[in-house]
Amino acid sequence: MKRTNIDKLHQLTPGSMVDLEILTPTSSKRVKTEFVGLLENQFIILNYPSTARLAKAADYLPDGATVVVRALIEGDGGQIIAFRQLLLTISFRPSRLLFIAYPKQVQLFSLRSQTRVPTLLPAKLKLSNGLELTGLIKDISLTGVMFEISNIDKIDNLKDMKCSVIIGNNKKANNFEGAIRSVKPYSLGARCGIKLSANKDQMKNLMREYFIEPSVLPSETRK
Repeated sequence: MKRTNIDKLHQLTPGSMVDLEILTPTSSKRVKTEFVGLLENQFIILNYPSTARLAKAADYLPDGATVVVRALIEGDGGQIIAFRQLLLTISFRPSRLLFIAYPKQVQLFSLRSQTRVPTLLPAKLKLSNGLELTGLIKDISLTGVMFEISNIDKIDNLKDMKCSVIIGNNKKANNFEGAIRSVKPYSLGARCGIKLSANKDQMKNLMREYFIEPSVLPSETRK
């Protein structure tokens, strides 16, 4: 494992969601919590899991417990980082925080098979329940888009929902059928990863129409 993988820890942003797996002699317990920060070569700081996420958390989190931390790194085509370490201690003031030993190595897992091109395309997202939302396409690939929605409260029921992505005005609109594969909240709303049913030639034509040259994609994705 290359030491340079440790640098990926600095791409985590405070407040971003992480998956915390607590290992016990007989089983494991997984819970979502937030990344707070780090002190290089000393420790990683995570928010203490809320009661709603993990009841009786103190029973699972004694000092010295072994944990596995997994987190999404945006950019670089999308990667999951993971490391296994010991829980050093829990602080109680001014807030409950988990201090985890700084890892010596980090594993990387590829999340996306397609390179995505950053964009700022205004578009509409029409859901299968009839709701129509206005937003931006933040990136695009030959298989899908990342659609950013502002001012939306309920996002729990969006995952796996069938949808249509509408790009352009009423006179010349491109309509693509698809399904929402991932939903990630952010400060103003949500970002939806949408897999489109359009073929690669249709996606290339769409890119060219909006001045996105498909040749910027790696050769293996252009075939």
